[in-house]
Amino acid sequence: MKIIENLKTFGNLNESDLNSLEDALEISLPTDYKEFLSKTNGGCPKNNYLVLKVPSLKEELLINFFLGVNDDENFNIISWNNDFKIEMPISTFIFGVEYGGGMFIQITEGDDKGVYFWDSNFSLPVTSNDENVFYIADTFSDFLSLITIDK
Repeated sequence: MKIIENLKTFGNLNESDLNSLEDALEISLPTDYKEFLSKTNGGCPKNNYLVLKVPSLKEELLINFFLGVNDDENFNIISWNNDFKIEMPISTFIFGVEYGGGMFIQITEGDDKGVYFWDSNFSLPVTSNDENVFYIADTFSDFLSLITIDK
């Protein structure tokens, strides 16, 4: 996976770590996302930019980092999700952060199931008080396939 090769990863997670994470988040994580965490435990771009091309937004977003189980709360998936839990629908978790501070989230159940960009800082021109969450992809794997490496 080319994305993983361009990440300074936070290590990896084993099955026990993943189960503990699901318990802490009170959510069943999608299989493709668990596979990603088992190899990376999140991470930051090494030298290049990870650019996400979002067709529905007609914008490019830069991925700042993918969250993981981390002692540093800035990168800790549990801390981020606890901080924003009351603002998110049930069965939703934050897995990454964009350079402008917006968050990449995944809804795992229901009609709105999929990966979204939550422009919590209203940094995009199309963002308004009525609309600040934008659909990106059906699955985490589909999300990863939209990422390109830019220097």
